[in-house]
Amino acid sequence: MRKGFLTVMAVVLVAAMAAPAMAEFSTSGFLRVKARVDQNMQVPSAAGTQGGTFILPGADPRTAAFVEQRQRFSLNWKGENAGAVGLFEMDFGAWGDSAYTAGRNQGAGLEADSINLETKDFYLWFNIPNTSVKVTAGLQNVTDSFQGVVLGAADMAGIFVTGKGGPVDYRLGWAKFQEGNTRVDDDVDFYIAEAKFAPTKAAKLGVDFYVLRDASGSTAAGSGTFGTNLNTIGRIFTDYGIGATSFRYDPSTFYYLGVDGAFQAGPVGLSGFAFYNFGKVKGATGTIGGDNTISNEDFDVKAYVVDVRADIAAGPGKAFVEGAYVSGSDRNSSDFESPITGSNYALAGSYPFARMDMQILLPNADELNTSSALAYDAQNKGRGLILLVGGFSMKFNDALSGKVGAGYMQDTESPDSSVNKHKAVEVNANVNYTVAKGMDIGLYGAYAFLSDWEDYGTGNGTVGSTVYTASATKDADNIFKTYLRMNYAF
Repeated sequence: MRKGFLTVMAVVLVAAMAAPAMAEFSTSGFLRVKARVDQNMQVPSAAGTQGGTFILPGADPRTAAFVEQRQRFSLNWKGENAGAVGLFEMDFGAWGDSAYTAGRNQGAGLEADSINLETKDFYLWFNIPNTSVKVTAGLQNVTDSFQGVVLGAADMAGIFVTGKGGPVDYRLGWAKFQEGNTRVDDDVDFYIAEAKFAPTKAAKLGVDFYVLRDASGSTAAGSGTFGTNLNTIGRIFTDYGIGATSFRYDPSTFYYLGVDGAFQAGPVGLSGFAFYNFGKVKGATGTIGGDNTISNEDFDVKAYVVDVRADIAAGPGKAFVEGAYVSGSDRNSSDFESPITGSNYALAGSYPFARMDMQILLPNADELNTSSALAYDAQNKGRGLILLVGGFSMKFNDALSGKVGAGYMQDTESPDSSVNKHKAVEVNANVNYTVAKGMDIGLYGAYAFLSDWEDYGTGNGTVGSTVYTASATKDADNIFKTYLRMNYAF
């Protein structure tokens, strides 16, 4: 820990000494500690799932208790019309995990002394004088206009331009997800074009068009390292012992065409989005589903997502209801009918439907190193999703607040005729107390009732040698998750 702390201090001191040459310098961030007690939250390794950590529940599971920690800080330099931003992070997967190591998400063992500082973002920005145009270039955080279903709070290197023309705001940009061999067409590129029209303060409508060009299919996807690609779609079958997918494909392009909107009518705010994901995987050769051999075949991508939400001012508090539908594929489908997302290109999948504020059904935006969920992303291993959630929150006084929530989740399609569509119901609650400015303490709890969910084996936290194969002869137990959260924001 000391080496990481000294590194952070050196960066801050250098920045502070350079600050007088700039108009402004500031820093901000948070330190968050979570003491957790969970049951049946077992997961395979992130490398095994390529793009997220799905909970694989078992029968008669043990209870896990651990403490995790995250510290994040930003450095901000700001001139009259230009500046730069750096964002850094240190994570501890669990207190007591390791010491004297070099690697992310570890170093909280006795004596610590680990190298674990991560660079999240570092980019420059500038305004075009006498216009509304702003340009950002570098490694930066970007979210799509579909509540993060395609790319939720994803760090990416690229150039983005935002501006305003009358009642229309726009965003244009390009990002490089992967750079392969520099002189070979084997990269993954992402393009954004958005226009938001706000005719009144109470209404907004957006039109969104994204393009994902994937030329990374000339080699098989990496396992546990950078270099993921569409082979990750094959995880639709691997849970059930059918076998891993391994296929290569020619450069392919995928498109996302959608709309998003929001409308306020008195105490009720309506918002939502819809998009269609289409394109073609070209010249696929290898195996898919472990036992299906393919040779120079094309597959159509045709998936869609619809989401609608109502936020309601309800007496002393606020309530919301939200529903979503994500199309999916079964094992016999000749097309990819669940959306291709950033989860196919990153080892840590993007948050899906984070504003639903679930704890077990879906990843929560507040999660740290052990982020996991029954449906870790909207693709849901190709099965798709049907979601209906709701919640109510209120402040009891200036320092004390609380929230209750409930949600229902179901697979849109089952992966095989012998496997039922998974279903689950979650109830959750939390209470938070503000100790001082920036310092909050909260108690959180969630419980999920599982239906038609197979036992994946007891695993008990082992991820290296355990084979997680579903057994249809035994049902998985329900899941609970509790934690004490301490957070200081500065």
